[in-house]
Amino acid sequence: MNHGSTSQLKTIVVLFVVLRLTVLFFYTPQGLLNAFSDYQHFYRTAQLSDSGYFPYINSWSEYPPLLNYTTQLAYTLTRSILPPGDLASFTYQFFARVLGLILLVFDVGVLILLQRLAQRVWGTERANWLGWVYATLSVPLFYWNTNQTSNVAFFTLLAAEWFLTGRRTRSAVAVALGIMTKFTPIFLLGAIGRWLWPTRSGLVRYGLIVLLVCALIFAPFVALGGTPWIAASVSGLWARASYATPWAIIDGNGGVGVVGDVPTRTQLDLATKIYGQPARLPAGLILIAFAALYLWLFFRPIEPLDPRRFLWFSTLTLMVFHLWSKGWSPQWATLIMPFMLLSFPDRRGLTLVLLLTGSVFLEWPISDALQSNLLLTIAIISRTVVLMLTAYWTFKCLWPSRYPREVAPDAASE
Repeated sequence: MNHGSTSQLKTIVVLFVVLRLTVLFFYTPQGLLNAFSDYQHFYRTAQLSDSGYFPYINSWSEYPPLLNYTTQLAYTLTRSILPPGDLASFTYQFFARVLGLILLVFDVGVLILLQRLAQRVWGTERANWLGWVYATLSVPLFYWNTNQTSNVAFFTLLAAEWFLTGRRTRSAVAVALGIMTKFTPIFLLGAIGRWLWPTRSGLVRYGLIVLLVCALIFAPFVALGGTPWIAASVSGLWARASYATPWAIIDGNGGVGVVGDVPTRTQLDLATKIYGQPARLPAGLILIAFAALYLWLFFRPIEPLDPRRFLWFSTLTLMVFHLWSKGWSPQWATLIMPFMLLSFPDRRGLTLVLLLTGSVFLEWPISDALQSNLLLTIAIISRTVVLMLTAYWTFKCLWPSRYPREVAPDAASE
């Protein structure tokens, strides 16, 4: 590995931004590459503000506050210039570009953080390779302009980088901001907790900062009388039926997780309505089984506690989290792929990413467009196999003494 190589980050970032700006300005009314974009859902929920309804104040939401108010910011900027309009209007087209530009900032941040983390852990040569690979992946591009996931990945990677550089307070704040955008970044607390476990005071301090930031974000909504709507939103998250996971196959639930049409957001009693079949396996039993598995992994000795092992354990935690979760949305691949590449900055990581790419696009939009439950089932099973394979490889990297030889990227073929 040549640590003296010159960084190619500026070139990568320029090409990355140019590609996305081109897509942004040639965006069609039907969305990017598909006939439906979650931007349409975000736009319709933001339109409730025209009637005086705002998330966590007098309406419930399936998303945490920061995601909702990123949408609200884009809509407010749009409405300060243009009149109301439906999804076929220029107002929506303008809104989509404003939201896309906001998320492009986070998207560029993901690329920069990914390259910086790789350079810190693996060196410049691998970091440049990883940057080029990520910048040309189709899944991050696809979901940047259809959903809000760039901001989630940004805060998660930012928290990881700050933690590895000893800026733990900032890292805790970044984790909290990620959780308040979408709840999934909570997985990173497992890896951070494992590293802080020998010094309990540091672990407690980190956790208190995360809780404090989350509380401060919710505080304005509580002050404005939104407590019932906050409670309904959180309850609704746990009340949802399984979707797009092996648990959904067992339960007989097909398709994506439905939470009701946009107008239901203003009706408190509909926040916890279940759309789908109830779980056939007790949720508590599944939680106990996965908690036992994770505690076994958590307390296994890890030597030494270095940045590479932190990334491997973070990736392993993320895999366990998604294998346990009763729900899955294809855009979560945009959070998983950076950790796959950071854990395996070689052909093995690229193989995992491409396999996940195939399962993601098979799930949506292909199986959805063809209304094929068979293709959806194949996509779910193939994705689950990829997650399990990633977990297996990271496990072997963390505890290599039980195996004939080290299986980290240094020993893997390029």
